[in-house]
Amino acid sequence: MNVTITASGEGILVRLRLTGQLDAATSGLVHDAVLAALRGDTVQHVDLDIAGLAHFDPAATSTLVACHRAVYVRGGTLRLVNIPPAVRRQLFTAGLLGLLDGDNSTARAPTQPV
Repeated sequence: MNVTITASGEGILVRLRLTGQLDAATSGLVHDAVLAALRGDTVQHVDLDIAGLAHFDPAATSTLVACHRAVYVRGGTLRLVNIPPAVRRQLFTAGLLGLLDGDNSTARAPTQPV
């Protein structure tokens, strides 16, 4: 399976909706999509909507950090939105939840499944 990236938005915000799987093999496509979004003269903020990810490989977290840096050096923000619980736990464990979580500005511990 691959990752599908759908871009929407205009002005200073672009939303990239990801579906499929994000892993070492597909993370470069996400990085390229973020860089392509930043080519717009007015784009400063990128939201990655990851609700549609069926698989998130922990190795892909380094790509998310690289995407964050690329947006940050332009004076913007990169936020993850609609984070599935399993991905939220992985980001919390890696210490990245506060950096990337657009759903909540605090790095709260993810809830355990019941």
